[in-house]
Amino acid sequence: MRSTTRAFATTCACPVETEELLEFEVHDRIGSVRAAAWDPLVGKGSAFLRHGYLQALEQAMGDAMGFRYVLFRDAAAVPVGVAAFQLTEFEDQAGTHGGTACTLGMFKERVRRERKLQALVCGNVFHCGDHGAHFMAEVPRALQLESLDRAMARVMAEAHVRSSVAVRVFKEHWPADAGCAWALEQRGYHALATDVNMVLDIDPAWRDLSGYQVALTAKARTRLRAILERSSALEVMELDANAMVVHAGRMQQLLDAVVERSPYIFGRLKVEAYAGWKRHFGEDMVVRGYMLHGELVGFSAAFINGDCLDAQFVGINYTHNRQHAIYLRMLVDLLELGISRGVRSVNYGRTSEQAKSGLGAMPVSMGVHVKLCGPVANMVAGAFIRKVKPGTFELRSPFKG
Repeated sequence: MRSTTRAFATTCACPVETEELLEFEVHDRIGSVRAAAWDPLVGKGSAFLRHGYLQALEQAMGDAMGFRYVLFRDAAAVPVGVAAFQLTEFEDQAGTHGGTACTLGMFKERVRRERKLQALVCGNVFHCGDHGAHFMAEVPRALQLESLDRAMARVMAEAHVRSSVAVRVFKEHWPADAGCAWALEQRGYHALATDVNMVLDIDPAWRDLSGYQVALTAKARTRLRAILERSSALEVMELDANAMVVHAGRMQQLLDAVVERSPYIFGRLKVEAYAGWKRHFGEDMVVRGYMLHGELVGFSAAFINGDCLDAQFVGINYTHNRQHAIYLRMLVDLLELGISRGVRSVNYGRTSEQAKSGLGAMPVSMGVHVKLCGPVANMVAGAFIRKVKPGTFELRSPFKG
């Protein structure tokens, strides 16, 4: 795709009722922005905003989804922030909420028929957490959100985007970021309840898996040992970039098997991205393959993101999963990896909440905000969206006391 760059000025009100002027330019290829200009603005922000990560994702997914990259400047033309938007498809496979939405007439006929809709997302649909933008500390939070929304509005003004996108999404902020929710709701977005993100805080006293086990109840230790015993026939190996290329076909099959079991699909990742990510992240990305009698029956991917181990997708052969505890072994191995790397927490992401809580992960409600593209549809959607409830599960507590 030929790169186009567009520059615009937007006036945004900050909380103290003075006006700040942020100019922004929109790019449809990350390659049209120099890494030397982009990465310093990312700084200590999300690793999934780095130029190299975005380039590898775009190269793998460019024919399946769209991307926009935004560079923000203040009134003195000094760069103060960056953002990454994704144009991707949301698929409702469960039908629970989608059926109601279709009955209310929120979406066009094709959406009602196929249970799919196009979304413009500020964030990253392939990771749990706040990975959509990063600004310099001196930019007020309300100004950040208003500037991002105005940039999204400008992307929506593109003819082919306007004709296909049904909803704008801000994905997603942590509970402590109350200012984000307020600012977005003032601009017509609705808070959407989603399934919780499971996060396990690591005690510095856990030097290894044995140290972790000391903190467990007798029942939890027995459960952990059973997982290790059931999975003992698995051979676990780390995959480098070349191995990921060799196993790409099989890895895609394993990933697709997991994705198809999800009630909702927000973008379908192509595993070709992994090799490029590995070359960019090096030791800060770990992909493990799980072999059974010489056959790849599973894989897991995780990234060091600041002081957190960010677990991403897994791929599983469900024929062997129950007998050999493939998925449960992955969860244990991710915990052990987090301990060995000295991170503060393991972000396990959504799904399988009960199994993750069995290891000590706790639920964190993440903030997702949506706005339908059309004032009437957005108004009707508000009442429906407020009725959406996250899934329920039994929360386990494996620790003593």
